[in-house]
Amino acid sequence: MEELNTAQRRRVLAMKEVQGRYDGLQREYQAELAQLQSKYNAKYAPLYDERRELFSGKKAVADKFDLEDDGEPDGPIPDFWLNALANHNKIGPFITERDSEVLKYLEDIRSEVLVGEERGFKLTFHFKADNPHFTNTVLEKVYVLEPEDDVVPKAFTGTVINWKEGRDVTVEEQKRRVKAPKGDKSKPAFVVEKVPCDSLFTVFDPPKVPTEADAANMSEEELEEVEDALSNDFEIGFAIKDQVIPRAVEWFTGEIAPLSPEDYDDEYEEGEY
Repeated sequence: MEELNTAQRRRVLAMKEVQGRYDGLQREYQAELAQLQSKYNAKYAPLYDERRELFSGKKAVADKFDLEDDGEPDGPIPDFWLNALANHNKIGPFITERDSEVLKYLEDIRSEVLVGEERGFKLTFHFKADNPHFTNTVLEKVYVLEPEDDVVPKAFTGTVINWKEGRDVTVEEQKRRVKAPKGDKSKPAFVVEKVPCDSLFTVFDPPKVPTEADAANMSEEELEEVEDALSNDFEIGFAIKDQVIPRAVEWFTGEIAPLSPEDYDDEYEEGEY
């Protein structure tokens, strides 16, 4: 702006007024889109209910598929959601071996569109009551988005997980040597501390989205670390909502996977776009 003359600055200010009107329409669009998504989520729900009844073994399946009977008894499909999540190339790398043991008790995942003043979406994870890892039967994760955009996060909140003794997969025990006073043998040479470790379940305890004031008091390294954590968290949530939940059976079988950047490049070079 400093290089522009007065007449040119007026034109820039006039364009900002136009931009303001566009932003108003964009907010209106996002609000209407959220209402439409909410309407269709209600229509999807019976289909998700039927899917749950099928993989849990509660709904009988008509003998109409061209499959030779192998003599094995009918029953639920084991580890349905664990495999559906693990086969996703964005989510799978965050699932540890200990996470897998917990996800065996996951019964269903649903999403809900938030249509109030705070727009966004909520994921609900339903676990079996006999889960030996924590007492919660439902875990929720809420993503509040900026009003003008459906992919810019504003705030994340998650359910506090009530882990049972020794079952918390988000921490691990580490021994630390303790230097006791000379000649004092009453204190142990080591203490055991619980420290955070990699786990998909850390998404339920996400870092706070930093404000401008917060960012100003953080080092570049600290800010980058928080931004990476929030970015991964949001990408995982968005992938579960838009990809895994709608097509869970195809993720379970491994039939589909998002294209990698290399795949996109290959298709573009071959003219398949």
